[in-house]
Parts: sequence; structure tokens; C-alpha cells
Amino acid sequence: MKKTISYLNILFIFCFLLTGFSYGRENPATNLQNQQTLSKKELRKQKKLQKQFNKSKKEKDIKLEDMKGYYGELPDISGDFNYKQQTSNVVKNTAKIPDEEDLENSNLKSAPVEDALFLDMIVKKEKSSNYLNDIQKTKFALTNLKKCIEENGNIQRFNGCVNMIDLYSKNLKTKYENQSESLKESYLDILSTNYHAKVLGNLMYNANYYSQYVPTSSGEYSKQNIDNEKQKLLNRINKTLFLINQEN
Repeated sequence: MKKTISYLNILFIFCFLLTGFSYGRENPATNLQNQQTLSKKELRKQKKLQKQFNKSKKEKDIKLEDMKGYYGELPDISGDFNYKQQTSNVVKNTAKIPDEEDLENSNLKSAPVEDALFLDMIVKKEKSSNYLNDIQKTKFALTNLKKCIEENGNIQRFNGCVNMIDLYSKNLKTKYENQSESLKESYLDILSTNYHAKVLGNLMYNANYYSQYVPTSSGEYSKQNIDNEKQKLLNRINKTLFLINQEN
């Protein structure tokens, strides 16, 4: 009898513990439903906050569009630019160009054009270059040859003038052959005239020599042909002298 009561007590206690354990455990389905309900509430709350934010932002943008220009008082900074106004006034006073009436009413002294010191300091004269000095010497020799031809000078005088021109021409070629002066027309014309003068000098010498043995009334050594060559050389000399004068 006692054993039966003990078994019943043990069974009662076991059933009690089992019932309490089942009540104490959470139902997964219930927990999931509660979580879904909570998520829907948070979602509605977030949507409500987002609507309020969008509304306030829209109202703020509208207010910014309505605002045009600067609202308030600007600082006075005109004092910072006084120096520019003073400078412009000075320029206006000093930049005036006098007209003819102002010059007539003013007591201006005339320039001392007869003063050698004034001419040397104010009217700067260009200094002659070495090339100009050299061609002046050639000009002197060409002038003498021109005079010899016009006066129908003898062979000795003619060749003497030609030798002088040849000497100055060789000097020019030595000094300026590879320089910029060698491109000048005067330089080239002097050398060309010197060449034709030497050719004519040889022709006159040969005509004088062969006239002793053969008649020279016609042909290369005739007086008419030599006179024609002299006139051609005279034209060359006049052109060369003109170019030399242009260099000054």
C-alpha cells in the first residue's frame, strides 16, 4: 500500500514538472508573429518619418528659391580704393598732350642746332662701319678709272687705275667673303666691275702689241671694238659708283 502511494506521488510530481516545463517554454510560432508585428510597426514609423523629412526639405527648397540677392547691409569698403582714385587723377593731370595753341603761348627755347655738342649728344650720328670705309677707297679708284676713259688716257694710265681697283677688290674679298657684307649688291658689283676692267686692260695691251705685226682695222683688236668695250665698262663704273653712294 505504501509502495503504491509512493509511486503515485512520484507520478504526480513528474506530471507537475512536465506541465510546468511545457508552460514555461516559448512557442516559436507566437514569437515569429510578434516579430512580424513589430517589424510592420517600425516600417510604418520609418515611412512616417521619411514623409515628414521630405515635406520639410521641400518647404526649405521653396524658401531658398524665393530668396534673391543679398539680405542685409553691405560693408563700406570705398575707403580701401582711395589710392586708385588719387592715381587716376595724377595721370589725368600729367598725360595731357599740348596742342598748337599751347605751344604758341608757351616760352619754349629753340633747339641749339648750331651747337656741335648738341648735335653730337642729341642728334646721334651713325658711325661709319669698316665696310663703308673700305668701299670709299674703291670709289676713289673707280672715279680715277672713269676719268681716264672719258679723257681717252693711254694704256699705262688705264692699267694703273685697273691695278688699283684690283688691289682694293682683293682686300674686300679677303675681309668680307664669308660675312654678311658679301651679300650686298655694292660688294658684288665692285668685284664684277674689277673683272671686266682687267679683261679690257688685257685686250688693249694685246691690241697695242699685235698692231705692230698685223693690221687691226677690223676684228677684236680694232679701235671701234675697243671703244665699244670702254663704253660698256664706263656704264658699269657709273652703276657701281651709284651703289656705293647708296651705302652711305
